[in-house]
Amino acid sequence: MIEKVDTATRLFNLTCALLYTREGLNRDEIFSRVSGYSEQYEPGKASTSLIKLFERDKLALSAAGIPWIKFQPPSALENHQDFYYKVPKQEFLWPKNLTLTPRQVGLLNLASTVWSQAALSREAASAALRIKGLGEKAEVSDLAALAPRIRTHHPSFAKLTEAIERGIEVNFGYRKPNSVEVERRDFRPWQLHNISGQWLVIGFDLIRKEPRSFLLRRIITEVTLVPGENNPPSKTELDSANASLEEFIKSNLATLKVKPETEAWFRFEMDDVAHEKADEVSFNFMDVYLLADDLRQYAGDIEVIRPANLREIIEAGFEKVVELHHG
Repeated sequence: MIEKVDTATRLFNLTCALLYTREGLNRDEIFSRVSGYSEQYEPGKASTSLIKLFERDKLALSAAGIPWIKFQPPSALENHQDFYYKVPKQEFLWPKNLTLTPRQVGLLNLASTVWSQAALSREAASAALRIKGLGEKAEVSDLAALAPRIRTHHPSFAKLTEAIERGIEVNFGYRKPNSVEVERRDFRPWQLHNISGQWLVIGFDLIRKEPRSFLLRRIITEVTLVPGENNPPSKTELDSANASLEEFIKSNLATLKVKPETEAWFRFEMDDVAHEKADEVSFNFMDVYLLADDLRQYAGDIEVIRPANLREIIEAGFEKVVELHHG
């Protein structure tokens, strides 16, 4: 059975391949050499789905600021060969005169610590060594406490990503807010979104026969892929689903007052807040119960301005803890 390479790993592998090639790579060379494509590639027989995957990946690299180029060297023109691809090193490497503050170095070290918990541990270790080589000592005293708060992808992330790429259906068990019951969802996922740290998937609910969105943190069983036809959404369907999601997000706004120089202050990057009330932060959210769970850890550092039900849910959670310990 071929092991599936997740999107992030495949994009990382593609970036490295295009960065370190001298002459560039054509599409067939990429498919045959780069992990994430090579597992699905038969020499000289690139499938339509693999070509579409590569096209999506090129867009993803551009969106991430990776400066890849497409060109035809003279030899390729003479032999009527395909286009070649590469990432110009001079546009990608660290600028010579750019320096980092100790806090910025600390944040990079923190990112490498989180990264090392994922599948790319060797690459993460290499990145950590390069960060240490920048010469500045990191101010880690205010950053160390943040590391356990940073979550990598949810268990369902890779399977949902695969289903989106292949345009197939999935099923999983889902728990609604403030409920103990687990309901089955038969679903065709379209896109993944991150709203203020809360991952969700939008797509078509095959039971309710309508577009829906589900939070990944409420998916409590393994996601099962259902082999079948490739059924990507139409542009109209996707635009409509995203418009509905955007409208829902705008209706859910939280505002917090944050105590300076606390863990919450760094968590919400309050040093970057630029308005009259520099100790207040506002953001959109998807699920008030999950947001309350996340904010309880900062209870002594924040005051909930709005919405009122967020404050009530946080307080109710603490009351339940007290009852359990004194019951």
